[in-house]
Amino acid sequence: MITNSLRLISVTVLVCTFLACGTGEPDLPLERVVDDARIFTVQELRTAGMKTSKQYDVSDLPEGVDAWYGFIKTDRGPMDIEVRFYANHADAVSFGTALAEEVSGVDADVDEETTTWLVGVKDRVRMKSGGTADLAAWSGQRRPNYADFVIFGNIVLLCQGDEPRQSVVVCHELIASLSGS
Repeated sequence: MITNSLRLISVTVLVCTFLACGTGEPDLPLERVVDDARIFTVQELRTAGMKTSKQYDVSDLPEGVDAWYGFIKTDRGPMDIEVRFYANHADAVSFGTALAEEVSGVDADVDEETTTWLVGVKDRVRMKSGGTADLAAWSGQRRPNYADFVIFGNIVLLCQGDEPRQSVVVCHELIASLSGS
């Protein structure tokens, strides 16, 4: 427990240092799975700076207890985030990993015909040059919105980015704010 807390504090300090300096993305490894015993709620994410715009129906999300779509403000502008809540960290890892892998990365399944959890699928797509999913679907210029994800405590964070490292950095920006709240 102390080791995990120290590791989280170290990552948080390094991410904050990176943000304060504004010199580009850090070269440090950022963890994709952070075991934190706390159970987070959407209100804590809002306090940490996430602006929520949609609550998703989780009745078909295996073991999911809540899910939201929104964004956080970064030095690169607003970045989309999808948050899936589970009862605990073990459930987030066990039930959330495969579904997050499915809808993130360059080979993400963001097709309404084939994706496993259909709720929010339009929010997981954007135009190659930015813009809305509806226009992207019409023009054929779609790309996955989330290049990667992070599991932190009982939540799975899918974070916007053009490549995995950028997504993980965005996720850790919210984690750093959560840890400070």
